[in-house]
Amino acid sequence: MSIELAVNRREERLNNQKPKERLIKDLRVYYSGLPAIGLYPYDYQYGEIFRSLLRKKGLKCPTYSHLYILIAETFEECLMGSLSVEKWYTYGLSVIDYNGYLKSSHSEKEKIVIETIAAGLKDIANIDGLDISIIDSTIEEIEQTGLNTELDYKTIENNYYKLRISYLSGNMEDGCPIFFTLTEKSSDTTRKILIGNADKHQISMWLQKISLTKTHIKTKSSSTTMAQVWLKDKPRSMEFSINEIING
Repeated sequence: MSIELAVNRREERLNNQKPKERLIKDLRVYYSGLPAIGLYPYDYQYGEIFRSLLRKKGLKCPTYSHLYILIAETFEECLMGSLSVEKWYTYGLSVIDYNGYLKSSHSEKEKIVIETIAAGLKDIANIDGLDISIIDSTIEEIEQTGLNTELDYKTIENNYYKLRISYLSGNMEDGCPIFFTLTEKSSDTTRKILIGNADKHQISMWLQKISLTKTHIKTKSSSTTMAQVWLKDKPRSMEFSINEIING
């Protein structure tokens, strides 16, 4: 794809604003001219953190719901790979000093990845008129909490208890630590436990059904063939005593 065509497509989007009606579903990081795992694991982890928070805050887009951050060492390289052939996704372009990244410490690499994803998001927002206040507040939150940003999966409650299921964005090798945070309403006592680790793509299949009674928390996984393959040796059902959690 020519750079001229890419520039023209971007100008068309800028001059033809569309209603923002589609809630963001996904955010991923791609490269042009960089090694396949050039920013791993931070791109993988922070991509999930940005996706989860932006979705929670209700970021809406025009014709697409998938945001792809395209990273290269020059803006021209970004432009060359930025053609969206389907309407359900779009690219945000971001430039990185990759040699400088390689020489950085782990904490500095995290900061660079956050800044690089943020720049790609702002590129999309500036062209298509997305809600920049949502993006800015998300960037600020992530800068403060980093990989300790706790992400919500689901919250359920009954007359006696409130259960929050949350996770931290992990790498592909170790998975995401998943937590149950249980609050007893009568005493306002809160306890938090780690229930295990799972890849971000496994969580919804592993914890497909969660029931909360006066005495127990029970989970059940999906019974589909895909789930049986993806979940490997993970337990298909689990049961937790509320008394043990609250008094543990």
